[in-house]
Amino acid sequence: MLTHRTALAVLLFSVSACATDTSPEAVAEREQARADQVFANDVRRGDEIDRVCFTRSIDSFGETTRRAVVIREGRDHYLVETFGGCFDLDWAQSLAIDSFSSCLTKGDRIFASDSTFGFDKSDTRQSCRVKAIYEWDRDAEEAEETSEEDSDNSETGADAETTLESASIE
Repeated sequence: MLTHRTALAVLLFSVSACATDTSPEAVAEREQARADQVFANDVRRGDEIDRVCFTRSIDSFGETTRRAVVIREGRDHYLVETFGGCFDLDWAQSLAIDSFSSCLTKGDRIFASDSTFGFDKSDTRQSCRVKAIYEWDRDAEEAEETSEEDSDNSETGADAETTLESASIE
């Protein structure tokens, strides 16, 4: 009886292992699908851009996830998506940017630290490669909520007018 259970367990394990596609193409496709879900439907995400210049003038960041961070350069905000496996990004208290020029572009690296005071010698620096950069409109969400409220109010107002008209007809 024990050999039957062992054989069944081995059979189930082999079938489940065969059902998982671990080819590089399949893994890349799953990773892309997860990355697209991060801010894909967010109204604040704008057009993709090639670079953010003057990296020394990036003065703050926020809205961090494991795959993305919003940075501020002057008055402009940008969503920076990274490739997967950037574990420290969502808990980052400080960032460092390693770029090939004075502009942040695809392929540059971001280092995240959970220390507010930056990096020290004991930090293990995990770099996050930049995958894409998008314009970020912080006010777009508020504008959409306001327009939804206005449309709800206009529909309610139209219903009220209809009710008043039908009441006056009778």
